[in-house]
Amino acid sequence: MGVLRGLSLASIAALPAFILGFIAYAVIASVRGSSIDATEWETWMFLPCYGVPLFCMFIAFIFGTRSSRVDEE
Repeated sequence: MGVLRGLSLASIAALPAFILGFIAYAVIASVRGSSIDATEWETWMFLPCYGVPLFCMFIAFIFGTRSSRVDEE
């Protein structure tokens, strides 16, 4: 039951994670001085495009599996 709760919470967190990843991409691109609509792929794009969303979804999965514990009295 905990794994299903973790998967459902991670899937719910996917959309906000992708939005957060796009915001991180826009901030990093503006700091580096490059355009947001650049067509060349650079190695620094892995962090905001894949790292931020996967990290958020992983944390949501861990939170979902840990919050499934019920204290029985």
